Amino acid sequence: MQGQQPIYTKSAMTKEQFFYAYKELAHNNERHLLLESGRDGALCVAGVDPLVTLQALEGDKLQLVWRDGTQEVRQGEPLELLNEFAQSFEIEMIPELPDFQGGLTGLISYDYVRRYEPIPVDTINDLETPDLYFYLFDRWAVLDVQTETVYFMTLPNRELDVAELENEWLAAASRGLEKQVFVPGKATEVSSASDDLAVAVTGPQFEQMVRDVQSYIASNDVVQVNLSVRQSKPLSAQPLDMYEALRSFNPSPYMASIGAPEFAVVSGSPELLLKKRGEELSTRPIGGTRPRGATDSEDAALKAELLANDKETGEHIMLVDLEKGDFERVCAPGTVETNEFMVVEKYSHVMHLVSNVRGTAAPGISNADIIKGVFPGGSITGSPKLRTMEIIEELEPTRRGLYTGSIGWLGFNGDMELNIVIRTAYIKDGIAHIQAGAGLVADSVPKAEYIESLNKAKALWQAKAMAEN
Repeated sequence: MQGQQPIYTKSAMTKEQFFYAYKELAHNNERHLLLESGRDGALCVAGVDPLVTLQALEGDKLQLVWRDGTQEVRQGEPLELLNEFAQSFEIEMIPELPDFQGGLTGLISYDYVRRYEPIPVDTINDLETPDLYFYLFDRWAVLDVQTETVYFMTLPNRELDVAELENEWLAAASRGLEKQVFVPGKATEVSSASDDLAVAVTGPQFEQMVRDVQSYIASNDVVQVNLSVRQSKPLSAQPLDMYEALRSFNPSPYMASIGAPEFAVVSGSPELLLKKRGEELSTRPIGGTRPRGATDSEDAALKAELLANDKETGEHIMLVDLEKGDFERVCAPGTVETNEFMVVEKYSHVMHLVSNVRGTAAPGISNADIIKGVFPGGSITGSPKLRTMEIIEELEPTRRGLYTGSIGWLGFNGDMELNIVIRTAYIKDGIAHIQAGAGLVADSVPKAEYIESLNKAKALWQAKAMAEN
């Protein structure tokens, strides 16, 4: 396919039409994916019924399952094989089209790090989340959010009718909008009762975990550690309905909906792990949190308190330094810089301190090595990264799975964009699992950190309750 470009046509479509078309088409397919820029983002990407599903297996193996049932297992480092497969199509970019013009879309589990870092194995692997799980679509849609233009694309040389794809989506948008349940805006008020909530660690257990971390900090073993709590509840609604509810009141920059035979994902993550355009790399570390105020004046006071809080700003500076250190391992010397520092971004339930780090990829480095150089993000492990991951393994009872892994895309042309998975429900066997954590430092208050961790999952539980009601 060298020298060929994706076949495409375009049509006017709003973001709401795009989502409801995806939802309508996804209802009839086991495998589907939506990457949605829910806030200040440029693109939404969606596909239904992939040509190939790619999944990492135990050992150095990557399994490819084609739509017709044909299976293939390739030997080698799965992330390298994944990137090689994406770029083997040798599709040329069309300059006037959006950044994503086809490739692989999917997820990387936090536990993928075990394949290249010497982390002990002390946690229970109860959810058995795949280390890598990606789709290759031969027909897909990309929405330019600003211009409200949707591009319907197909692979070349596959005798696919792009006009038929366009007609499918336009008809699905009309049908889907008729079934719209949630109007964008504030969350519907629902009961906050949580009798069915199961937690991986109780409050007293988490408080002891905090004290254990503080002992490590006191002995100069680590500077900060991010510990988390997994919460679980039975889900009686469809994951797509839960996602619709979430996006209606909590639009985030890196949202995602994934359907697979064994699991589903409902994600409203605010955080970028890695963006690559050509040779330019960037990341946006988040560290420092306050709840939203009930009034504008309360909101402003909380923002001012966050910016003036030595603990929060100190933690944030440490995270920025950690991300710069990661980038310096994968970037050309002298190119790494912080071009946006400690701005406050507000979401439905919380506000965060955010910075932006960028650099130029080192000559000859592979995409897989770039990902491994920065994955998982330092804002959700701590500093120094390897030692904090060992402590996480020691203190958290279960494997993180998708939580603090990544969701995103690897383009045919070598560009890529991956988020950090937080504010996310991983749904398996009728149970929604939502994990959230807190960055622990020497003066952390154990009980307050537990409350903060639970509070970070609130929007997801609100979406669940709205979908079920």
